[in-house]
Amino acid sequence: MTVTLKDIAIRAGVTSATVSMVINNKPNISETTRKKVLKIAKELNYYPNVIARGLATKKSNSIGVIVPNLASSFVVRVLQGIKSTNRDIEYTVQLFDTIGQKERESQLFQRLARERRIDGVILISSTVTEEELNVFAEESVPSIIVARRCEHLDSVYVNNEQGAFDATEYLITKGHRNIACITTRKQGIPTEERYNGYLRALRSHQIEARSDILFDVNDDGMEDGIEIFDRLKNIVPRPTAVFVPAGDMVAIGIVKEAKREGIKVPDDLAIVGYDDIPAAEVIEPALTTVRQPKLEMGDYAINMIVDKIEGRESGIKHKELPTKFIIREST
Repeated sequence: MTVTLKDIAIRAGVTSATVSMVINNKPNISETTRKKVLKIAKELNYYPNVIARGLATKKSNSIGVIVPNLASSFVVRVLQGIKSTNRDIEYTVQLFDTIGQKERESQLFQRLARERRIDGVILISSTVTEEELNVFAEESVPSIIVARRCEHLDSVYVNNEQGAFDATEYLITKGHRNIACITTRKQGIPTEERYNGYLRALRSHQIEARSDILFDVNDDGMEDGIEIFDRLKNIVPRPTAVFVPAGDMVAIGIVKEAKREGIKVPDDLAIVGYDDIPAAEVIEPALTTVRQPKLEMGDYAINMIVDKIEGRESGIKHKELPTKFIIREST
């Protein structure tokens, strides 16, 4: 049987209007009454009628989250941050995976903005342009991008260049001068920023970047790392360290192939990844890497978009979060 506001009101000894004010988080309700009503609502398994509320407020009470690749470990962790925070927020989250197709992405932007099926948009991508997102501004749909800074859009991001600088400088302080760098052409991974941090660290120590130990792979999988190692081992002089902005799975591929070839990590070859995925800690030797605060990015994104939707924030907001360098056995 459907539980109504009246049912809660009778049990709590208050009016239905009071229950409505509590459910809708209105002011001028005592904390004692608020807690009592919410406790009874939970006991009765009351769920607000979102559709009816949307008709009354002209809101869908729904937030769209658009991702370029649901299989990405980065995306999954950001989504976990969104989901964890969303437990305390009265919005449903609709997930849209564009599977890396730009045409599909553009069509989705147009449809979501025009149909007004959502109150706000969180986009997890480092490659989408501000121009592509203009449709949401034109239709007054609050939007925020996660994973890169946009001057004219709300954004949550990390300082990838600094994270890469820290990783490369650490290798330099350990005595390495021939440090290979592995980037990727895969959409959604901001390896250009990380590459710039690598170059800045080399310059700061007057080390010339060697073009023969700079590699660019198509994807971010372990097999890419295996392929790169097969090329690295034949270079003279051979690199003594590898920094992998392309991601931890590529770095893990290098670790595994190095072990298979009898090259000791880190004695013969030090390896640093990027992202700090769960596998980085369990591979042997455990992988030194740059950790991104993915859960925190999701948390900030959902809170920022709700504040925008509900009018508590205005103007363009940016949140930069720091990376953390995690030292393990591979260096």
